[in-house]
Amino acid sequence: MNLRITVLTATLLLFTACGGGSSSNTYKDAQMSCQPATTSAIFNKSSSENLQITNPNNEPKILIVNTAPLLVTPLTFDKKGIYELFQTEYYWAEETAENFDYSAYTSPQTLINDLKNSKDRWSFSMTKEEYENVTSQKSGGFGFSCQDLSTGCHVTYVRIDSPADKVGLKRGDIITHIDEKNATHTTIYEQGQELEKLVNFSVIRKNSNEKCNCSITPRDYTFKVAKGKIVHTPNNEKIGYFRLDSFMGAENIVTQIDEAFDNFKKENIKKLVIDLRYNGGGSVSVASKLLDKLISTQEDNEQFTLAWNDDFKKNNETYRFEKANNTLNLEQILFLTTQGSASASELVISAIQPYLSEENVVVIGEKTHGKPVGMVRKTDGNYYYFLINFVVKNSLGFYDYFEGLSLTTGCDIDDDAFHEMGDTEELMLKAALLYIDTGSCK
Repeated sequence: MNLRITVLTATLLLFTACGGGSSSNTYKDAQMSCQPATTSAIFNKSSSENLQITNPNNEPKILIVNTAPLLVTPLTFDKKGIYELFQTEYYWAEETAENFDYSAYTSPQTLINDLKNSKDRWSFSMTKEEYENVTSQKSGGFGFSCQDLSTGCHVTYVRIDSPADKVGLKRGDIITHIDEKNATHTTIYEQGQELEKLVNFSVIRKNSNEKCNCSITPRDYTFKVAKGKIVHTPNNEKIGYFRLDSFMGAENIVTQIDEAFDNFKKENIKKLVIDLRYNGGGSVSVASKLLDKLISTQEDNEQFTLAWNDDFKKNNETYRFEKANNTLNLEQILFLTTQGSASASELVISAIQPYLSEENVVVIGEKTHGKPVGMVRKTDGNYYYFLINFVVKNSLGFYDYFEGLSLTTGCDIDDDAFHEMGDTEELMLKAALLYIDTGSCK
């Protein structure tokens, strides 16, 4: 095989990111300042519009600004090596077309698309630079996603520690103007392309009936994907809330997970809400580390197994529970999900289900994506390749959730982009807290 193979990280899903690292420049961003609005007409109109929320990780135009120069010469790639991977280590290798002519292909992704199995919605390629930006949690731009309404652009997602987050922009805000021009998805994207140029935002804060202003400099930045806090149910029971946007980033994420669980341990948390609504996956080893934090009584028992095709069973790998200093002994875990919750997110839910009763592993929101498979990264020097290598089985051998993991009965709840993630009035979290008190989401 010509392909120079490097097996480094077992990965379940990636999303593309661009941009460099944090700059050392001093920025003149202005924090959000608000005052009561004189009219509520804008709120009534916007709240009646049908907002279709999409996974922000699939919307790079505002979240991510590509600051890298365009390639003058396309990168070369190992066509034969890709084909040989499909014939050998690919999970559905026995169904790969024989004597396939790959000579005319000019793009690795096109070749992968034409070789992959009909069940495979996920195998992909990316450049080395793209991969390094994703795993280092680096991006560029403002750090938020929004969708057009007739009254402006509705903020549906804000990255943790992004420039937008640091000035106080919130999910649910409606941006009406940028630099005194009407705000749309397109105009915000255009402004975000001009890195290091201060942009003024006029904002309507629907939930508090306020008009606000802030200034943000689009720039290269490093963000976080995890955040924990303490919340209370309507009956005043103390609960942990943990937001996790990705499993990509290895040690960075483990550190962020530890920070949250150190506090949960200190607060003696027994019930935890884990918000995975936009988490498309990442490293299975990071997923295993998260599982280690959830239950203290199953040390050395199986979490999950990565099962390869019949010719590569030697690569099968079983992960087991390890107790850590901040491991909790949770009585109940409630997961917030959408169709954007995929792969490693689904793995965590499936892996914990055999160890707690059905009423104590609660899935709220939307049915998950349905990706019980994963891949190991390969490279030819210019590109990284992620081809499906294994299925992910829980300790009971279950993995057949290609149609997504089911919700807890009665817990189909809309994604509420009019409130911040972690706000106890946000519909999914509100339903979770109600379930803890009553055993019902509604």
